[in-house]
Amino acid sequence: MPFVVRNPRNNHHERDTMKKRYPLHCWNCERKYSFLCEVSDELKAFAVCPYCDAEAVVDFNPYRKPTIEVFKGVLPAVLESLDLPDILPTQKPT
Repeated sequence: MPFVVRNPRNNHHERDTMKKRYPLHCWNCERKYSFLCEVSDELKAFAVCPYCDAEAVVDFNPYRKPTIEVFKGVLPAVLESLDLPDILPTQKPT
């Protein structure tokens, strides 16, 4: 199922078909950094903090929501969307 990422700055929807840079907050050292990744169907990404080298998991599941897209001359399509915060929290891998 395709995903749409909502940009909180301008409320613009973009199809997430390529890698994007996401701002993250390290669970270990509390510093902020950015991470380039592609959101897959699994909705989890693994990152390493560049400051403390701690491995981290980014879980996109809490930000899922259905979105209905309407195109002229076509039936409405229901897509999964991600309504992301400005900075994504990370978690310690289990």
